[in-house]
Amino acid sequence: MIAKLSVVLGFLALVFAPAASCGEPADTWILSGQSNACGRGALPGLAENPLVEAFDAKAGKWAPAKDPLPGMGTDRLGPWHAAALEVAGKTGKPIRLTGFAEGGQPISYFRTTAVGGKALLKSVKASGQGAGVFLWYQGETDAVNKLDPAKYQEELKALLAAVRTEAGNPKMTAVVVQLSYWNDKRPADFMAIREAERRFVIADGNALLVPALGRKAGDYVHLHRDGYIELGKEIGRALLVTRYGAKDVNWPGPVLDGATLAADGKSVVAHFAEARKLAGAEAADFGIVDAGGAAKEVRAAAVKAEVAGGTLVTLTFAEPVKLPAALVYGAGNNPKASLVDEAGNRAPAVQVEL
Repeated sequence: MIAKLSVVLGFLALVFAPAASCGEPADTWILSGQSNACGRGALPGLAENPLVEAFDAKAGKWAPAKDPLPGMGTDRLGPWHAAALEVAGKTGKPIRLTGFAEGGQPISYFRTTAVGGKALLKSVKASGQGAGVFLWYQGETDAVNKLDPAKYQEELKALLAAVRTEAGNPKMTAVVVQLSYWNDKRPADFMAIREAERRFVIADGNALLVPALGRKAGDYVHLHRDGYIELGKEIGRALLVTRYGAKDVNWPGPVLDGATLAADGKSVVAHFAEARKLAGAEAADFGIVDAGGAAKEVRAAAVKAEVAGGTLVTLTFAEPVKLPAALVYGAGNNPKASLVDEAGNRAPAVQVEL
């Protein structure tokens, strides 16, 4: 399983921690991003667990974590506390949360020379030394600004390198939350940024990709309270498997890893790895784009989708597909992205060549 994931999601070097033991040190997680990282879900938050703490920079101390988290620039709920509760509850390991986030900001705001980057690295220096995990949820503003996907990857690579250096952990696990949806009249390239995030994870080697797609929506771009909690729990499962060595946790979710165009030219059979039983396939989630890169526009959308054989989805298009082309799952700005596996894990947006 891991060998296949190394191709699709970027698991080239995993970091495992020993089983929880009495008095073991906490694992620190650094949190950052824009408004969805801040959290825009309605309170109340989840119940506190004494194993999960957050750093309050104003008070200069660690305290039991609860939403809204300090340093996240919000008075509402996000995904991070739910993720930490999932890990601490399963392993008994103490988790500490710290970081900096600010809504409405492009990735350039988080450069080391910019306001956000200075604030983030200041937080890492004060309370994130030796941190094992970096959690990043950002890119909505860059999608609206139509930033070049290659530039986004470049910026994210530099940001993560700076965080790892400041924390003193060059192999820090990074969790990149793949962008969810955009339900607004303003034009945007969410599909392109999602693909940039996926490609970054593949190239990094110590990064995980967890999709925000398919979670319950709150407004035009932010998740609902339930969506943040569901996302947080999947982030927790991802870390339990890849960082904390859990053997009885089902993750990752289904991953599109291949597609074949049928002889009729209108049918495509898509294969999803890492799942035993798929459910929730929506035709509109699948589209055809130009081959050879991080496509921004959908040429054609499927008109029919049928799950077959547990891990296959047969797609039908209204017109013959013209090659060269690529198939996208999670097509466009606002796909339903309702495809799940038997454990409820969501499929990330993926582009594969036909």
